[in-house]
Amino acid sequence: MTRVKIYLIISLFMANIGEWIYFIALNLIVLAITNSPASVTILYLFAPIATLLTNSWAGSIVDRVNIKRLIIYLYLSRVVLMLILVITTHLFTIYLLTFFISIFTAIYTNAVFVYSTKVIVQNEQQRFNGWRSMTQSAGFILGPMIAGLLFFIGTAKLAIIINIIALMIAMLFFSKCPNNITSNIIIGERITFKLIKSDWIDVSSYARKHLYVCSIFIMNGFFILCLTAIDSLEAAFATATLQLTEGSYGLLVSVAGAGFIIGSICNIKWLVKPITAMFYGVLFCSIGYLLYGLANNWWLAAVGFFILSFAISFVNVGFTTYIQKVLPLAILGRFIAIFSLIEAMTTIAVLLLFTIGTQIFALRALVLFGTCLLWMLTLLYGAYYIKYRKGNGSAVY
Repeated sequence: MTRVKIYLIISLFMANIGEWIYFIALNLIVLAITNSPASVTILYLFAPIATLLTNSWAGSIVDRVNIKRLIIYLYLSRVVLMLILVITTHLFTIYLLTFFISIFTAIYTNAVFVYSTKVIVQNEQQRFNGWRSMTQSAGFILGPMIAGLLFFIGTAKLAIIINIIALMIAMLFFSKCPNNITSNIIIGERITFKLIKSDWIDVSSYARKHLYVCSIFIMNGFFILCLTAIDSLEAAFATATLQLTEGSYGLLVSVAGAGFIIGSICNIKWLVKPITAMFYGVLFCSIGYLLYGLANNWWLAAVGFFILSFAISFVNVGFTTYIQKVLPLAILGRFIAIFSLIEAMTTIAVLLLFTIGTQIFALRALVLFGTCLLWMLTLLYGAYYIKYRKGNGSAVY
């Protein structure tokens, strides 16, 4: 692995662990101030709302500025806001700071994806995506573990301070990455409403001419919707329907984390065509969710969890590699941002529907309904996979 990839992986890893520590600590801080679970729930709305507010214009900025400098500014902005977060106890101020942190994080997510696409040569992107998937999986496991240890020896605010340090380390390693990453568009072009509107038209025009790319985006968006809907019921289903204790549920989550890591390792070691990874990933994810939805004990639920988390890593790496190969770099930021905006709006609507559904239907029925939607998606992926296996035989597939 080259030095640039090592620096970038370490930066992403530290930022991801810090994000988990920060969010868990933030939940406890708000709960301690209000003693109200509803107040904590508000925190979960900031990320999708931030996506809705930023993705209509964030892609236009990402495609037109020095991306490395932008990402460093985003690191610094979050560090400053978190320093203020440590010293405040006013609930409204905490919400306001958290909201702006969510906005900067939403822009950062888009920018770092475009940057890594441009800095990593194309034939190394899939393996790099596997490494990145593993850092996210490791953060998923280590972040809450470190946060729990910090709460044991200190306070939730100490965890926020550790996150600030993690962000600064991430920024330090990122600063060692190349700076000569630009787009085909003139840097410094003034961002106006007219320009953003023009960008939307450009993305729409590209989408109409490349329906096969849009179909993958739509299917992946639908995949994420299904996962989000089922995952929103996860804790309630595990404790109320499967009657698991908090400890057993925590162990179940650890099994999922292990599945993510092992799946990521397989993606690093064995490279398969992106469309193949997506198809078989969605297929086995559907199998895993079916086992989980039909489970009546911890062991069957654990097998289902392991299979689905193992498979999700293949879908994520396959999709990321696919769009990096097929999308022009000049519009990458805008295309991702606009489609993510549509996805965020749909996700909020689906979550509201499933939340209402919990008041009408049994949890197992809702989980199995979401699983049925996943199986329908599997058939679509299968049709797409067969079509392009028999079709042009492009290396992308």
